[in-house]
Amino acid sequence: MKFEETLQRAKDAFARSLQAGQPHLLRAGTGPVLFSAPHSVPQTRQGRTKCAEPQTAVLAELLHAETGCPIAYKTEHRDDDANFDAVCPYKDALADYISRSGVRFVIDLHQLSPARDVMVDIGTGGGRNGCTPEVLNVFLRAFSARRLGLIQVDEPFGGCYAHTVSAFLARRCAVACVQLELNSRLLWPDFAEYDMAGVFAALCDCHRLLCRLTDGK
Repeated sequence: MKFEETLQRAKDAFARSLQAGQPHLLRAGTGPVLFSAPHSVPQTRQGRTKCAEPQTAVLAELLHAETGCPIAYKTEHRDDDANFDAVCPYKDALADYISRSGVRFVIDLHQLSPARDVMVDIGTGGGRNGCTPEVLNVFLRAFSARRLGLIQVDEPFGGCYAHTVSAFLARRCAVACVQLELNSRLLWPDFAEYDMAGVFAALCDCHRLLCRLTDGK
């Protein structure tokens, strides 16, 4: 199947989830890696509504279809921000799932403004979110190989705030978490840098390499 057809199927799956009338989707799967997209719909932070990052949910659906990994993303805006609020059903649902599964790594997907120069930001919480040098090298290796542009660590966003998905789950579940920020220029076909297939391939490489770490290979 061509990537464009697979991509359309992922978009359709996301669109169906938006009609379910639920605040979020958590699709169970297998393996040690869970992908999360807490900003897939608009979110409200301190009274300010921020734009949705829908391509993160599409990526999650692509990854579930390809690898069978568990995924989660927001499907309804309820005047909340799952990556900021202290009380958050989305994060609680992920923590509950992780406690009952073999998940050891969480990759929390976000979109960066196209106005930024950085194309990939690997947020480790300054190394406090369980992201060891070995885990960090997985992301550096996978994204460098795809030549997607400038890669930075913990800049401009590190996932350091205590109530981010990454910081919360690292603390609550003792899993390694990365807040992965992807420039929207890579994810929307309106931009010259568009490379959804390359981003997807890099994330598949991350999944494969993290599974190897778990297997001790």
